[in-house]
Amino acid sequence: MTENIIDLNQINVEFKDGEKQVKAVTDVDLQVEKGDIYGIVGYSGAGKSTLVRVINLLQKPTSGKVKVNDQDLLALKPEALRQARTKIGMIFQHFNLMKSRTILGNVEYPLFKTKLSKDERLKKATELLRLVGLDQRKNDYPRQLSGGQKQRVAIARALANDPDILISDEATSALDPKTTLSILNLLKQLNQKLGLTIVLITHEMQAVKEICNHVAVMQKGEVVERGTIESIFSTPKKLLTQEFINIATNVGPAVQKVTENPKFQHLSPDQQLVQLNFIGKSTEEPIISTLAKQFNVDGNILFANVEQLHSETLGFMILVLAGKPTDITEAISFLKVNQVRVKLLNQATESEVTG
Repeated sequence: MTENIIDLNQINVEFKDGEKQVKAVTDVDLQVEKGDIYGIVGYSGAGKSTLVRVINLLQKPTSGKVKVNDQDLLALKPEALRQARTKIGMIFQHFNLMKSRTILGNVEYPLFKTKLSKDERLKKATELLRLVGLDQRKNDYPRQLSGGQKQRVAIARALANDPDILISDEATSALDPKTTLSILNLLKQLNQKLGLTIVLITHEMQAVKEICNHVAVMQKGEVVERGTIESIFSTPKKLLTQEFINIATNVGPAVQKVTENPKFQHLSPDQQLVQLNFIGKSTEEPIISTLAKQFNVDGNILFANVEQLHSETLGFMILVLAGKPTDITEAISFLKVNQVRVKLLNQATESEVTG
């Protein structure tokens, strides 16, 4: 039986803006299993950062229950709450390193309030820098490091008190794609090596796709969709989720380019522009050749992409189907039976055909 290390129940967060009451988070439930990597995605202002600050009560909710590590945080006295917070590490977009301290000094700093001796503190800080691949730079200062290296130092510092949970609040947003991938890979390694539970806050579904097992999509303070990474990518229900996924898989830009191309805006009656989404075994089937053999429908591929999400393979394709209208209709029915999502595309409208 899985154990929830984070259990937020009916969380509401309200702020007063002048005379107006603003709801930043509305009736949100969030359960994160121990050892999971859980992504919370949404655009700026969606409420995701406010929500995760509730996890360690840096933001006290207006109402709701906060249970972390089997403790009701709202019921804890100040000293007990401070102790509970040491088991929840956080990393941020702008690193928050102390310029006047060396890299080693930055990582050592959270340990000053512990009972460790100076030698023990330095030894532990050095081990943490080794864990993130920066022990050779321990005597350097933050100004001498790149953005990715600074974030590695911030991660090492967040691990100083041996947390059970690490919250990453837009920690890769200021980094280039290559560096972002290296930081995400590091987080995944820490999750596996330390059994660390990670909550990843981001506005980029690409980051979620790389390492998360579960994802929640937030909009205007509410969780509008949630599920496993495979289910969210294969069968997104909300338009916002579909938008995030289209960007992460490059399908969105491809659809826009194709549908804006005059060549595909006025197809003949025996042609149909479609977008196909595959999952699992359907990605292994020679579907295009099957359409030609069984239904006399040819497929001109304009775009194709395959994504590997853990054990599942997802495929995305844009193509022009060519054949008799009745044959195209039968071919689309065949695709539905074989668990392929079909979206009919044209300039004026898009309609989805599902099984």
